[in-house]
Amino acid sequence: MTGIKLGQYVYGDSLIHQLDPRTKIICCTLAVISVMASSNVYYLLFLLMLMIAAIISSHLNLKFILKSIYQIRSLLLVTLLLQAFLIPGQAVFTLGPINMTKEGLILGSINILRLIILFMGSLILLMTTTPMKLLTGIEYLLKPLEKLNIPVHNFTTILGISFRFLPTLFEEATLIRNAQKSRGAQFESPQLMVKIKSYAAVVIPLFEASLSRAADLGEAMDSRCYSPHSNQLRMSSLKMKSQDFLALLFAGIIVLAGLPISTLMK
Repeated sequence: MTGIKLGQYVYGDSLIHQLDPRTKIICCTLAVISVMASSNVYYLLFLLMLMIAAIISSHLNLKFILKSIYQIRSLLLVTLLLQAFLIPGQAVFTLGPINMTKEGLILGSINILRLIILFMGSLILLMTTTPMKLLTGIEYLLKPLEKLNIPVHNFTTILGISFRFLPTLFEEATLIRNAQKSRGAQFESPQLMVKIKSYAAVVIPLFEASLSRAADLGEAMDSRCYSPHSNQLRMSSLKMKSQDFLALLFAGIIVLAGLPISTLMK
């Protein structure tokens, strides 16, 4: 696992690696539905344990994924604080004219748990499925939309390019951050404006490099006479097995069990 980038496919022969990409996409969609529909802490913790079990059974590096979650701690903290100060209820802390409420802290904690589950689920999907198989599965599931004259293949091509360059962008952002840090950028400064200026020195060159790379890619595709057409051979290569149907059945049971639990606990 040394040198693995966030969201990069990790080769393996585990059960989750062997599942059809359509199965994993549908299971992730059902997980999103169950996470967003339920506000029961115990049910969300159960889903979190399922995610951890899936990571371990896939032979993915749990420490690496936990470290990735730690890297988005600022987003999680902002989510908690916004809920804590904006949701009315019983005040537990007063800061000038605004109050931190007990109800806000509870809702903020639930939303943090939701974000962590969704983040882990997306990493499992990306790290156990090759980009080509993932795109083929998405295109297959969205194929009925072609009857409405929606360019599904163009959409999946855009997704494929995004998946391909996400690890590259993470790596380039790390290189730019280290370069700016060596020039005196203060990313850990307690002053908010100093921190914003430091991160702006990363975002601006990263955005410029992304535009340059996109232009180069467009020219390369034009020079090779790229035309957006579905690959029927690749689509027909998808085969669902008994393990896929069992996984879909299990995911469906989890969702159907979670919705009544959330309703009863309100």
